[in-house]
Amino acid sequence: MLPRFGRHWAKWTIAALLLGLAGCEPEYQSGPPLALPHRPLEESSAPAPAPGPTPEGTLTVHFFDVGQGDATLLAGPDFTILVDAGRHDRNDVVPHLRNAGVESIDLLVGTHPHADHIGQFARVFEAFAVDEVWMSGDRHTSRTFERAMDAILESDAGYHEPRAGEVFNIGSARVEVVHPRTLTGNLNHGSIAVRIVFGSVVFLLTGDAEMEAELEMLERGHPLGARIMKLGHHGSKTSSTESFVHAVAPEVAVYSAGAGNSYGHPHQEVVDRLAQMGIAVYGTDRHGTIQVITDGSTYSVEPERHDAIAMGAE
Repeated sequence: MLPRFGRHWAKWTIAALLLGLAGCEPEYQSGPPLALPHRPLEESSAPAPAPGPTPEGTLTVHFFDVGQGDATLLAGPDFTILVDAGRHDRNDVVPHLRNAGVESIDLLVGTHPHADHIGQFARVFEAFAVDEVWMSGDRHTSRTFERAMDAILESDAGYHEPRAGEVFNIGSARVEVVHPRTLTGNLNHGSIAVRIVFGSVVFLLTGDAEMEAELEMLERGHPLGARIMKLGHHGSKTSSTESFVHAVAPEVAVYSAGAGNSYGHPHQEVVDRLAQMGIAVYGTDRHGTIQVITDGSTYSVEPERHDAIAMGAE
């Protein structure tokens, strides 16, 4: 399981942050990285923990259809991880979690402070006990961010800002942090990216990390290989560069986007790139909620809407 980070330190950090957010502005406003102390992990100088035990049971990864937002649930035999919590102007994440049988959450990750990723954090805290929360450490002056931080402060959850190179065993899952190393104030660039290992089946989730962040991951030499890759930034051309996708070498790619969204996500050049590489592409705009079910050796992809053919599939 996760180490229990100091709660008094976490509460002080969040409270100091909220004092700086008094009188926050509308959703689009942002600010510089937090000028607050970052508490290092006790084991940060020790060797990385060994991989978890051979999985017993199955892991179901739900890429929820939450419109033009993000919410991914990893429900394993002995762990529950939620990465992002949908849009601020919808109320669909808690119903999705309840339908998936979630009773509590071991780890809640807010990849970065944009309102389409942490939009329903407060509702998640109202509905479920959360053991640990990870945030990037970037700040945002939006009301959504303030509500999310208030919810963390009012809970009994531990708090941590993970950095590249940290590795954790959470039940039978191995969680490797591959980004960020440091913050620049660019919220997308600071997205938390994790490689989640369950037996021999690996998932890579990169939030809204864009090409500069992908290049940093490559240059740092992190192992990036994954059988299932969640496309960065909703399938935007700002992410999923050819060199990065080659390094990951996925068999399946999944993106989260709203049908007919104004951004044009996923961008056609990304879809074409993946198709040329023989990678099956599933999207929540076309397939609804997408489940990947694995026993740690093999996996199957189960889209909500079976009538839509995976792009790039042979």
